[in-house]
This record gives sequence, structure tokens and C-alpha cells, in this order.
Amino acid sequence: MQRERLNASVLQDLADRSLWDTRQRMFYEMRHHGLRRKSKPWPTASDAHFPLSDSIIEKLKPHYFQQLFATDLIASFIPSNPQVAELTSAAAQWFDHRVKQKSNLETEVLSAIDSTLVSGTGILKVIWNHSKGCLEYYSVDPQHFVVPPYTRNLETADRICQISTYSVEAYRRNKTLNQDPKVLEQIIGTLDEDTGDLTTREIKYEREGLTFDTEGKIIVWEVYYRCEESGEWRICTFSPTQPDLDLRPVMAIPYNHGKPPFVAFPYEIKDPGYYSSRGVVEQVAIFESELCKLLNEKNDCMTLYNRPLYRTAREIPNAGNLRITPGQILPYDIQPVPQQAPPISFDQQMNLMREIAQQRISTPDFGLSQTLAFPERRTATEVQAVSSLYEQSTDLRMRIFRIGLGKLYRMSWSLLQQYDKTDLNYWYLDTAQQVPQEALSQNYAIMPTGSADGVNKQYLFQKAMMRLEMFNGDAFIDQAQLRKSVLEADDATLVKRLFQEPQEAASTQAEDQADEITILRLGFPAVVKPSDDDLVHIETVMKYIQLRAAEGAAPQPMEGQMLQQHLAEHVTQLKTKDSKAGTQIEKDLNEFFEQAAQAANEQQQAAELNGEATTTEVENAPGVQQDQRIPAAAGVG
Repeated sequence: MQRERLNASVLQDLADRSLWDTRQRMFYEMRHHGLRRKSKPWPTASDAHFPLSDSIIEKLKPHYFQQLFATDLIASFIPSNPQVAELTSAAAQWFDHRVKQKSNLETEVLSAIDSTLVSGTGILKVIWNHSKGCLEYYSVDPQHFVVPPYTRNLETADRICQISTYSVEAYRRNKTLNQDPKVLEQIIGTLDEDTGDLTTREIKYEREGLTFDTEGKIIVWEVYYRCEESGEWRICTFSPTQPDLDLRPVMAIPYNHGKPPFVAFPYEIKDPGYYSSRGVVEQVAIFESELCKLLNEKNDCMTLYNRPLYRTAREIPNAGNLRITPGQILPYDIQPVPQQAPPISFDQQMNLMREIAQQRISTPDFGLSQTLAFPERRTATEVQAVSSLYEQSTDLRMRIFRIGLGKLYRMSWSLLQQYDKTDLNYWYLDTAQQVPQEALSQNYAIMPTGSADGVNKQYLFQKAMMRLEMFNGDAFIDQAQLRKSVLEADDATLVKRLFQEPQEAASTQAEDQADEITILRLGFPAVVKPSDDDLVHIETVMKYIQLRAAEGAAPQPMEGQMLQQHLAEHVTQLKTKDSKAGTQIEKDLNEFFEQAAQAANEQQQAAELNGEATTTEVENAPGVQQDQRIPAAAGVG
């Protein structure tokens, strides 16, 4: 009884949206091979198609795709309870690996994006594949996804029907469906307008070069409906050819989130209603029809000009045998009928239609206006102003798309928490890692990473570089994270390959300088490299000098001269990088050496009074050298 009632309801839903179905068939045909001319002026006249909607769709698809894969991680995780930041990062990285590397989202989302642009709404179904142990996504044809016409969104729908078409072999491989031979024999039938969209499938199969056989197909309806008593969602599966037969027992949704496993991606939000969203093809259909008409008229005109009509003052016997070919000698006085020039410029009119369509969809073509009212080239300021205006429309479209992405990610995370808690291994930035178990048990607010304007990688990199120049050296800005943002905008993998944390970098630089001190003690110069952190190198040398002085073993004269010269080279390089810091360091070093020399002189005088000093001991005093300053020969001082 329940199946028969659902079958009647879905049939009524299909009848109620019949006008929408008809329009979708027309838009599908228009997008792929165009609407043909209804009547030709002569049998071989032009019947060309101008691919306006298809070209616009191909321009827009990368913008949507970049919302998923342009950033390092696919989603941002915000824990509902305070926890260690490392656990949140590990959970986000593990989720990114599961969605990007262990599912088919990358290919299926392209089909859903295409449906969004063509039909106005794309549908993605996300389930857990128990045999493969991973998430599995399916792009559902909008015409095979039926909801009541008054539905506002999928969350509040009264029922949802997914129409699936199986071959006999494919049905038998699906062990979740009833495999009784008697049932199989009854549900094998032909497609009709009540059980599927035959016309659209014929067009699609013909375009893809496949043979469409209406025989031997099995239509399966998977109807999601609300239980009247509890209000929870349940699934009823049957074939409309035999609605009284169960293809699978009625069951509640097996997932913890308790929702139908579908996410809708509308192209626009206008009137409240699932079917109110229009796709690109519908919005530019009138302009594409006009462009096709202009293109065909132009080709007809070219045919008439290249193969003109002829007239003669006398009757021509057997005129049908007369052929005008190069080098032919005409037997009669034949003259071409002059053709008037077209009343309009076809190219100009076609560009006008294209420009209107581009403005309608907000995908600018900056070269069009040069052939219309603006013969002069547009300035950079004009191009930037037009680009900024269109970016606002693109930003709005991306924000609408990101609403659906957020729902998809949250549904995917719920399935992973339910079924995939045992495999903790993943890899991130070419490194194998393991997520802590406690990181997967938390509840998170999950949102798509990046921003709605993150569709142009070059633009994001330019913004990162401008930010680096603006805040470079700013004490209120984390300089390490600032530089990380630039690397992430260029290539996220560069962060791990190139970036070094400040503490690690300082330790490495100090170790390098310690090795250089060993070289200097032997009397050999150590090269000052441009990549050296001069402050760390100077600090390491000074610590060494002070440590030796505290131990009463000041550097030997040759060693002190080499150290002092090495310091001078670092100060010179530092002044080229940061003049203010270099000048201050130079002043501090000179004061130190002057105080050390003064202390050495006082020690010498005291020793002479006591008769204990020798020339050698004075030369080994902590001042390093008796000139008391960094050598001027090194370019400093």
C-alpha cells in the first residue's frame, strides 16, 4: 500500500514538472549541438550553430572547481570544544586525504558543476562503499531527481525520488537489490515517459556514439520519504513497472546524520523553490538563438555573393545544364544579377549579441567593445573597473556554491566518523602521518577553505605579495606566518620543502657560524654568504669571545684579527639588508671593543705596578686587537 501511494505521488510530481522537463531537453540539445533551422531557404543552406552557452560554461567551470582544490586543505575545522591545535590540524589533514585521495569526488564534482551550469541545479549523492571502505560520490542527473514542485530545499522536502536505470547485468551485480529471477523477469521492460526521460537519453546516447536500446532496461525508483509517526526518513525501493514488488526492504536511513544523502548546488537563488534556479543555457538562450540566426544569414549571404544569379536577354535552351566553371566560354550574353549590400554588419551585430550575453552572465570579454561603439583600446583603469564589477557577481555565485560545499563536507565527515575510525594513517605534503584517535571523536564546524574570491591563483599570489611588502618587519605581524602565506599562495607543498621555523633557522645559523669559527681559528677566512642571518652570526661570535674571556683564555692575536674581520663583513652585509639595524650593531660592537681595550689597559697598568705583567699577556687581553674598533679596511668603522 505504501509503495503504491509513493508511486502515485512520484508520478504526479513528474507530471507537475513536465514543462520544466521539456525546457531541460531543449536546453540540453541547444548546449550540445544546437537547435536546427526549421526551414531552409534552399536544401544546402547553412545550418550552423554558434556555441555561446557551451563556451560560457567552459569558462565558468574552472572557477567552481578551484573552490575545492585551489587551497592546501579542502576544508577548515573549528572544534566545538577547546582542544590542542595539533589535533584540529591533524583531523583536517586526515579528512583532506580521505576526500581527495580515497574517493572519486574529483571527477564526480565536475559532472555536478556541469549540471549546475546547464540545468540550474547540480546534485551530488554521498554514500559509504562498504566493499571498498571509502566514501563514494555520485553525480545525479537533475532530470532523474524528482521532488514535489512546491519543495523549497532538500532538507524540508516531503519526498525525494532518485531514478536509476540498470542493464540486466548491472542489476544482477548489485546484490543489495532483489535478485529473485521471477521478480527480475517482471521488472525488465521498456522506458516510457512515466518512468524516465527517454527523449533526453536518446539524444545523449546518440551524441556519445552509443546504441540506445529501449529493451532490456530496468528502472529503479529509490524514494526517500518521512515516516508519519516519527518523522524520520525512510527508503522505499521499487520499479515503477511493478510498484507492488519490493526490490529492497523498506528501511531507515543507515547513516548517523539521518538525512537523505543528497546535496544540491543551485546556480542562483531567486524565487523560493527547488526548480526556480536557472542555468546558464536558459539565461543566454535568446542570445544564442539570435547568434545562430545571424551566423546562418551571414553564410547564406556569402553563398549568394559567391554564387550569384545570372540573367540573359534571350531564352536559353536546357538552362539546367548550364554550369558556371572557371575557364568556361559562355555561349550567350549572360550577366550576373547585382546584389545589394547587407543592411547591417553581421559581425558587428554578432559581437553585440555576444557582449550582451557576457554582461548577462558576468564573464567579460574585454576585446568586444573595440568593434562596437568604442574603437579605441580600453585603458588599464577601465579594464580594472570592469573586472572589479564582474568579480562581485562571480563572488556571489561562489558564495552560493560554497553553501552546498559546506553541507557536502559535513555529511562526508559524519560518514567517516561512523565507518572509518580504524584507519588512522594518511599522508600530507608527501609525508606519511597518523592522526590521533581523539582528534576524530570531536565535533567540528566544517567550512570550505579559502574564500569566495579564491578562483584566480595569480590574483591570490599578487595579494600575498602585496601583504608581504606592506607588513614586512611589522612587530605586530607574525613574520613566519606572513611568509608562509606567500608560499601557500604559490604552491602549498613549498611550505614543507622551503619554510624553516625561526627557532630551527636560528639554531642552524648558529651551528654554521660555530663551524666558521673553527676555520677562523686556523687562520683561514670564512666566506660571508648572502643567505646568512647576520644577527645570529654576530651574536654567536660575540658569545664565543665573551666565553673565552670569562675562562681567561682570550683569542690569540691572529685568531682575534680573523674574528674581528669576519664580524666587520657581517656588519657590512647587514647594513645593505637593514641600514638601521646594521648601524646600531656597528655602534654596539665598537663600544664593546673600546670597553674591552680600556679594561685591558687598566689590567696592564695594574700588572706593571705589581711587576707581574708581560707583553704577551697584554696582547691576549679580551679586546682582541689594540685598534679598539672594527677594521675600517673591511668597509666599516
